Amino acid sequence: FFKGLVEMERSALSPRSRKLFTLSAIYYATKVLLADTDFKTREEAATAARGFWEAIAANIPEWQRVRKGAMTSGEVRRNFIHSHGVMLQAFGHVGRAVFAESRTGLKKKLTPLGKINWSRDNAKLWEGRAMSAGRVNKAGQNVTLSTCVIKKALKISLTDEEKMVERSFARGRA
Repeated sequence: FFKGLVEMERSALSPRSRKLFTLSAIYYATKVLLADTDFKTREEAATAARGFWEAIAANIPEWQRVRKGAMTSGEVRRNFIHSHGVMLQAFGHVGRAVFAESRTGLKKKLTPLGKINWSRDNAKLWEGRAMSAGRVNKAGQNVTLSTCVIKKALKISLTDEEKMVERSFARGRA
């Protein structure tokens, strides 16, 4: 899926870039995905990671539209949150939890991703989680809070740490 959509040289994308992701964002998200996961070989780990990202891509309609040329990468990055590093990291955390349950049926397991409102205009959901004052923020707490949104949508249990961060976030909003 990523072929032709990844900026290989720079760690940031210009607003007019035709690329949707940076290599560094995919690298670090995949590192999170594969951490503490038991694979027999590098090839097995690479196959699992490739399958995971393909399943994510299959469930994010805007990524598919970019692939087909129906939307530009710039439009997606400007209007949606799912292609930013904070969300890729969150996907990595979610994927690690999914892998702990089962490595099969990924596309079906990830189907609810298509129902999440990923719009940056959805400040009620994303402000304070993945964004601060309307700007995407990739701090550790933002990744954890974004992970919680995705895990809840997929009906995956939160870790104790995630529950604690979520409670703290809720208290701050009250």
